[in-house]
Amino acid sequence: MGKYSIRVEKDYLKFSAAHFLIFSEKCERLHGHNYAVSVELEGELDETGYIFDFIVLKEFAEQHCNKLDHRTLIPSKNKNIEIVETNGSVEVKFRDKRFVFPESDVLILPIKNCTAELLASYLCQKIKEDLDDIGITNITSIKVGVEESPGQAAYYIEEIG
Repeated sequence: MGKYSIRVEKDYLKFSAAHFLIFSEKCERLHGHNYAVSVELEGELDETGYIFDFIVLKEFAEQHCNKLDHRTLIPSKNKNIEIVETNGSVEVKFRDKRFVFPESDVLILPIKNCTAELLASYLCQKIKEDLDDIGITNITSIKVGVEESPGQAAYYIEEIG
């Protein structure tokens, strides 16, 4: 028996963001990427003969890309960094390294590092929440890809239900 899937990968499903990676003993320099995002849904056909509306899926993905766009991404679940938010600023400390950003330029994410893999997982959870919010039950898996440069991408796949 075959499976059905749909995929969206558009030139506007992208975001530019700064980040740094934390390794147990070191913190990378702050740098940025022009990320591209793809989303694939696998599932059963509904009564109309499709898995999910391409237009709505593109809207969901674009909304989440826009929230990440032109931000410095900070992982909140990394035990090696300290995040202090005060007076409209976000201070991030790693050992003797210290970053201070305007609060409006930062997005603190519930992940342990800002790797392409974990960004893909984060976006997958957001798409899953969107689908849950509108009562979609025929999706069996979600696959999100985050490309941080041409030819260099990470994917996260979540099986559902």
